[in-house]
Amino acid sequence: MQVLVTGGGGFIGSHLVHRLVRDGHRVRVVDNFTRGRFGTPKSDHGRSIPMPDRLAAELDRHFQRSPFQDDNDLVFCHPETGNVLDSSKLRKRFVAAVNQARVEEITFHKLRHTFGTQMAAAGAPLRAIQEWMGHADAKTTEIYAHYAPDPTGGAAFAERAFGAERGQRGAGVSAALSGLDVEPPG
Repeated sequence: MQVLVTGGGGFIGSHLVHRLVRDGHRVRVVDNFTRGRFGTPKSDHGRSIPMPDRLAAELDRHFQRSPFQDDNDLVFCHPETGNVLDSSKLRKRFVAAVNQARVEEITFHKLRHTFGTQMAAAGAPLRAIQEWMGHADAKTTEIYAHYAPDPTGGAAFAERAFGAERGQRGAGVSAALSGLDVEPPG
């Protein structure tokens, strides 16, 4: 079933969306804050993005700590007014958190790439990643193809052909080769 949700950014709406997605429904949330206004992403098409239970639980805990918990309140909002956070201050706080965590410098846009990379590495179909990321052209999504698991199972074949079980037969060859003095090409 495909479901259209308005108010999906609020507490009840977000839980409704999470439950519908968990139950296998395709959910589209039509209101978000993008480019300084509430509406749809730059493509003018809403999209659904899978969310692991761990993230949904963390977002719920964050929301529960906020004094702004009405249906249409934001999960991430100004702590005193409940309004949208100032984007420059949000970036500064993000940079400070990255520095405190002592991880590689990263931007919000790089987090999009991390999502695409991790989903490809987990075996998600590139067509699904394209839809989740809102890429109009499949070629844009192909940058994640080399992170996807090998659909041919080549590593398993290589292990069978040359792995530890075959190691006993090749042990004599390895010993003979290890005794050779080989000069590097000069």
